[in-house]
Amino acid sequence: MVTLNMWIWGAGTAAKQLVKQEARVFKEHHSGVDVNVTLIPWRDAWNSIMKAAEEKKGPDILQVGSTWNGTLAHMGVLKDITQEVIDANVIEDVFVPAAWSSCHFPGSERITSLPWFVDIRAIYYREDIFQKLGIPSQDLDNWISFENVCKKIKNFKEKEPIGVLAVSGQQEALLLHNIAPWIWGAGGDFLTPDGKEAAFNSNEALNGIAFYMGLISNGYISLSALKLNTEEVSRSFFTKGEYAMAIPGPLSDSSFLDPVHPEYREEIAENCMPSLFPAGGEGRFVFCGGSNVAVTSFSPYPQNAWAWEFVKFLVSYDSQSRYPKTLNMLPSLMEAFDTVFMEERREWRGLKDSWKYGRAFPNVAAWGDIELLLIESFGEIFARVQEGNYDFSLVKEDLGKTAEKVNTLLAK
Repeated sequence: MVTLNMWIWGAGTAAKQLVKQEARVFKEHHSGVDVNVTLIPWRDAWNSIMKAAEEKKGPDILQVGSTWNGTLAHMGVLKDITQEVIDANVIEDVFVPAAWSSCHFPGSERITSLPWFVDIRAIYYREDIFQKLGIPSQDLDNWISFENVCKKIKNFKEKEPIGVLAVSGQQEALLLHNIAPWIWGAGGDFLTPDGKEAAFNSNEALNGIAFYMGLISNGYISLSALKLNTEEVSRSFFTKGEYAMAIPGPLSDSSFLDPVHPEYREEIAENCMPSLFPAGGEGRFVFCGGSNVAVTSFSPYPQNAWAWEFVKFLVSYDSQSRYPKTLNMLPSLMEAFDTVFMEERREWRGLKDSWKYGRAFPNVAAWGDIELLLIESFGEIFARVQEGNYDFSLVKEDLGKTAEKVNTLLAK
C-alpha cells in the first residue's frame, strides 16, 4: 500500500471532502494507493510551504496558487514534471491559456505544475433594474458606456436606495485581482514584457488605476461595499438585492442562485444576469487566477510516481467535470467548459467564452515578494480612498516608490 500526502488550502472542509471523493474514484482504478488530504487555512499556506522547503520534508502533492508557481519552482520546491507531461501526451492547447502560462517560466520549456481549476470573474447585473432605466445589456460592453450605466443607476431612486456595484474581496491579495483588468484594459501591465522591470507605474497602467479608483471616488463602488468579502458580496447582491451590479465569484449560479439554497429569492435570482468584463481602450481582460497542482521535489519514490498519476487524474476530463463546479470555480480544461455550462441557464452560456479574456500575473521567480509589496502599496491607496483622501498624484508617487523596490528585487 502506498499513501500519498496532499496539502490543500481553504477556509472550510468542503474542499477537503471533495478531494477525498476524487481520491476514492482514483482508488477504484489504483487499489493500492491511498491519498491523505490535509487542509491548511490560506493564511497559513505560505509559511507552511516555506517550512517544508527548509526541512525538505512535506507533502507529495501540493496545491499551488497560480501566482506562486514561479517562486516555488525557482526555490526548488516543485518537481520538474516536463518529461512526465511529454510521456503522457499532456498538451497545453487543452487548458485555459492563462492558466497554462502559470505552469512554467516564460520562454522556458520546464513544467513544474498543471492547471487544476481557474477563477475567472464576470459582472452580474439586475435585468429588472436595467429595464426600468432603459439600459440595454450592451452598455456593459466598454468602459465609457459602463461608466454611464453606473451614473444612471446612482441617480435611480425607488422606495429604498440601491448600491451601484459591489466588488468581491477588497482585502489583501484580491486587491490585485480586482485592479488588474483595468490596468490591462488601459494597455498597462505589472512588469515589462521581459520581466526585468516594474511597469505598474507606467502612464498606461496609471490610467487604468485612475479609472478603477474613479469608480470608488464617484460613489459607484460604495465604501461599505469595499469592506465585504466574496460571500458577503454574493449574499448582498443575489439574496438581499442591495446592489444593481456585482463582481462576485465565477459560478454563483451553483450557490445563492440555486433554488435549493436556503437563502434563494426567486424574484431576485430570476433577474440576475451575467456579462463579460467591459473592454478598455486596449481590449477586454479579466484576471485568471485559481490553483495548480504539483508534485513536490521532496516526495520519495514510489510516492512521487503515484503522485504524478493522481495529478494527472485531477486534470482529466472525468475529474474536471465534477470538482471545480462544486467549489464554485471553473475547470482548467477547456473541454470541460461545455459540460459545466450546458447545465447552466441559457442566458449564462455566454460565459463559456470567458476564458478567452483571462490573463495571469507575470510568472517570474520574484513574484511572491513583488506581490506582497504591491498588496501593501495598493492597500495604502485603498485606505486613503476609504478615508476620503483620494489623490491621484499620491497614487503615482506611491507606486513610483514601490517600483524602485520591485526593480531592486528583479535585479538580484
